Order: sequence, then structure tokens, then C-alpha cells
Amino acid sequence: MLDASGKPPPGILQGNIRWIGRYDLCRDIKASLTQRDFNGRYCLTMSTAVNKSRTLLPEIGVCVPNSCSADVVNQLILSGVLGTDVLDIPKYNPNTICITDPEYSAGAIAALCICSILGLLIVGGTGISVFKYLRKTIFSTDEDDKDGILNQSATQSGDSNRTESENMKDTVKGLGVIENTLSCFCAITNGRKILAIQKSGPYSHLAALNGIRVLSMFWVILLHTHQFIPEFTDNPHEVTSVYQRFSGQVISNLTGTLAVDSFFVLSGMLVTYLTLNKLEKRAGQLNWAVFYFHRFWRLTPVYMIIIMLWATMRPYFTNGPLYWTMNIDYPIDNCRKYWWTNLLYINNLYPYYLHEGCMTWGWYLANDMQFYIISPLIIYFLYRYSKIGYATIAALMTACFTSLVVVYMKYDLRKNPEQLDKLITLTYIRPWSRINSYLVGMIVGYVLYEMPRKRWKISKLGALLGWCCAIATGLGTVYGLYRTPQGHSQTKPEAVFYQTVFRTLWASAVGWVAFACAIGKGGPVNSILSWSAFAPLAKLTYCTYLLHPILLEVYYRSSVTPFHYTDYNMVYIFLGNLVLSFAAAYIMSVCAEAPFMALEKLILPTKGSSPPDKKQSSETSKLLQDSDHTLLKYGVKYAPTKN
Repeated sequence: MLDASGKPPPGILQGNIRWIGRYDLCRDIKASLTQRDFNGRYCLTMSTAVNKSRTLLPEIGVCVPNSCSADVVNQLILSGVLGTDVLDIPKYNPNTICITDPEYSAGAIAALCICSILGLLIVGGTGISVFKYLRKTIFSTDEDDKDGILNQSATQSGDSNRTESENMKDTVKGLGVIENTLSCFCAITNGRKILAIQKSGPYSHLAALNGIRVLSMFWVILLHTHQFIPEFTDNPHEVTSVYQRFSGQVISNLTGTLAVDSFFVLSGMLVTYLTLNKLEKRAGQLNWAVFYFHRFWRLTPVYMIIIMLWATMRPYFTNGPLYWTMNIDYPIDNCRKYWWTNLLYINNLYPYYLHEGCMTWGWYLANDMQFYIISPLIIYFLYRYSKIGYATIAALMTACFTSLVVVYMKYDLRKNPEQLDKLITLTYIRPWSRINSYLVGMIVGYVLYEMPRKRWKISKLGALLGWCCAIATGLGTVYGLYRTPQGHSQTKPEAVFYQTVFRTLWASAVGWVAFACAIGKGGPVNSILSWSAFAPLAKLTYCTYLLHPILLEVYYRSSVTPFHYTDYNMVYIFLGNLVLSFAAAYIMSVCAEAPFMALEKLILPTKGSSPPDKKQSSETSKLLQDSDHTLLKYGVKYAPTKN
């Protein structure tokens, strides 16, 4: 047990204050004595200062018999029996947690039941599609039976076989609504839709947006990979030193978040451009109820499923010493209290602070939904009364700038670092502080819509000038604060100006890239961003955004020893999380996101669309038929996917 308990390690001057010992070794201890048997029990002691001292005390792992309680361990720590007297811990409040295996709660059982029902729907939908394919193959027509073998067999068998065939077909037709609904959950069809690459179509000129979306998601994952790890390293000072590098600016806590603004730009651009085209085709008429329902239905089902799993199953995802270095119940408690704010997309407004909410990274979805809600007013003005639309956008952007200036003038982190939570709340997650990037996207979408109608053209010189301005602006916003970590102190006006405009400037740079690629002025940039491999990945970015923080936390908190930060280790962690996040997103999209999108078409069919069951069945039959031909030609061991 002494061997499994924590001891002072090297690297204390680098911030190594996690003396957690060997969690797995302690849990494996099984001792047999003459009087009684006992097992090892791992406890973790964390101390907090009694006064306002900022002294950092270590987190100490203690291995004791399983008969010892947390109170007993606290007494041992205070008495110095465990060798902790050299730390003078009695001046502080030791808080000990003894780890036990969690039991399944009622919420966890309910979540597993819901997932089981969803699994049955997927099995049922896939089974029906496969059955339709087999039925079509078995009961083939005369054209398919070129050799007349089936007709000859049917003649010899008499009416009994024909009756069986007719009964079987009647059974399939009698499924009705249930069949249509289950067909939406077909894993084969949904998986194929996600991986499909459409190289032509009315909006093929927007293919570069896939590349921007995917690369922005890469950036978000890279940022979170670095942001999450300081809590789990034995050299946290080395992590903070990375931000002083020139290359480290892309993952700093300020400029690294610009990736999210790229998504705001794309969202505003697409909703404006696509809606204006629909208004033109329908003579200015649009069903706005369907407009809102589509967005809510598109985002909410898979969002709520992931929140359900996060709030109820989190204790069972991982269980290690690093899992217990924080208040482990707060995500569960917060989701129990405030899950409804995520459902209503107001979690960026209530509760007040970001860390008090459920699944905190959902703040982006709340902002995006709120911008989407007000977008029809702006879009309609742009469509009917363009000058009023311009004025509305200008007024909203002015209000955003004003709110940022007021907040940054009031709160100065250089003098009061403890105001960080307040500043994040007011400038990072509030909609009136983030709407400018969305408005820039709306401007780009409107200009893109008007170009063929007003016959606007951009010369080669104009395109070159635009690219130069976009590149300079993008690099300036990301690397403009490089000298600050090196010791250069910004003046108050400099800090306020930069923090007020840098997101809007970045949004303008991204907007130009998207616009230039859409009108054919992208050159090699458009060729890269329009790469067909980005198309299926772009369909997975929503689920990837929701899942990757969960995978990161599970990985970090599952480790039995602290991580040691190096550039090579971070490259492996980032690439591993990148691949696993998109893989998990594919599974989640097939099982939850795509089925509900198919159900929307069943609930609100559009004109000229084929019934979901027929469409799903034909796609599944084609896929199964292609798979059969591939297996027959190449054998089971080598079956390349048909493009």
C-alpha cells in the first residue's frame, strides 16, 4: 500500500503537484490475514487554503484498507502519519475522496432503455430494407429470369407457391406507416448518404464551404486538445509556455477561438443565400413555420440524446484518479437542473455563468439558433427593401461593437484577473457580443445572391486585392498579439480596440475566401477546399462538435498517471482524438442524426419528393446489389467499396 500511495515526484518546480500514486496497483491489492481479509482502497486528498493564501498544495493519492473511510484518511493526513507533516497541511482543509465503483442510477437505466429502443428501430429499419431486397431477388419477374428456371419451377409447384408469394407481398404492403417510419432508421441507407459525394448540382459552386467547415473543426479539436490538458499534466508550466511561441498563437485562449467565428460566418451566409433563392422561386412566399421547425428538428434530437448520455452515463465512461481531481458531480447536477435551457437554446443566457450550465460547449448552438430566429426579418428586408436590410445589419453591428467597448472598458484583466469568468460571460457567449460574425456571413450571402442579378463582376486586379486584404487581415488577427506573451504590455486603448474588432475582421477574411471560391476567383485555394473527401466529413462536423469534448475528457480522466506534455505527445493525442471524434460522429449520425432527418421528410414531404420508404428501399437494394457483385468478383477477404 505504501508503494501504491503518492510520493513527492520530480518536476515540482514545473508545477507537478499531483502525487496520485498508482491507482490500479492499489485497487488490485487483495490481502488475506488470520483475522480478516481486506482489499486496497484508493483515496485522493485535495487541500484548500483556510485563509486567502494562493499556496498550491499537492493532490495526494493514498492507498488504505477498504475498511477506512474518508474521515479516517483526513485524520491520518492531519496527524502526519503518512509523511505529510513536511507540507504543513494542518494549516489547510484536507478534503479526501475515497473511490468506489458507481452503481447504475435510475437515469442511467432509463438512458440505456432509450438507447436500446433506438437500437431496435435501427435493426428493424435495416431488416426491412434487407428483406425488401431479398424479396425482390427471390420473387423476380420474367425479365429477370432469362433462362425460365423460376417460371418452370413455379409451374411445377402449382398454385401453392404463388399463393405463398402473394401472401408474402401482402404482408409487406400491410406494414404501411410503420414500414415508412422504420425505413428512416435503415443503417445501410443512412451510412451511404453520409459517405456519398455529390459533384454536381445547383449549389456545387459552394463546395469550398465543406473544406472551410472541416478545417475549422480540426482547429476546434486542436484548441480543445490543448485547453483540456493542463489539468492532467505533471508539467503544466510547460503547457503555458507554448502560448509564448509564434506557432502557439493558433491555440491561445483568445485567438484560438476564432474557429467558432468561421462557423458563424458559414451559417449566416448559407441561411441568407439559400433563403433568398427560395423566396425568388416562390414569389416572395415562404412557410416560416416550416423554416423554424426544420432548424429545430435538424439540431435537437441528436443534441438531446448526447446530453442524456453525458448527464447520466458520465460516471461509467471512466474511473481513475484523474477523474476525481475535480467536483465530479457538477456536470451531472448542472444537466439535471438546466437541461431544459439547452432544449430551448437559451443556455448562453441562463444560467448566468458558462460553467454553471449543462454541456457548456453547447453555448455555440444557442447563439446560432438565436441568430437563425431573427434572420428572417433581415432576409425579408434584404429581399424587399434592401436599404432597410442594410440599415438593420449596420444597427446590429454597431450595437455589438458598443457592447464590447463598454465591457472591455469596465473590466481589465491586467488589474483584476479574477474577473475572467465575468468577461467570458459578457463577451464570449452572449449573442449580442458574437452576432457580428453571423452578420458578416449574411452580407456575403446577400452579395453572392445579387451578383448574377445585378451583373456585378470582379476583375483579376480586384480579386488579387481582395485576397491580399483577406490574408493580411487573417494573419493579423491570429498573430497580432504575438508580442504580448513576450512581455509587451498593451495600453488600454490598444487592448479594447483589438478585442472589439478582431472577431469581425477574422469573419471578413473567412467571408472573402468563401465568396471568392463561390464566384470562381479562388484558384488553388478553391481546388483544395473543394476536395471531394471533405464532403462526407463536412456532414459529420455537427456530431463531431458535440462529441469530441466528451471523448477528450474520457481519455484524459481515464489515465492512471499524469500526462507529460511534449509536442510529440500532443501530436499523437490530437490526431487520435481527431480520428476517433469523426468515427464516433459517423456512428452517432447513422444512429440518431440521419434517421430524424429522414423522419422530417416523412412528416413534412416536399413537392415532387418520393415516399421515404421507396427511396430508402431503392438505395438500400442498390447498395446490397453492389456489395453482392463485389464479393462475388473479389472474394470475401478483399471487397473494395464501389464508388
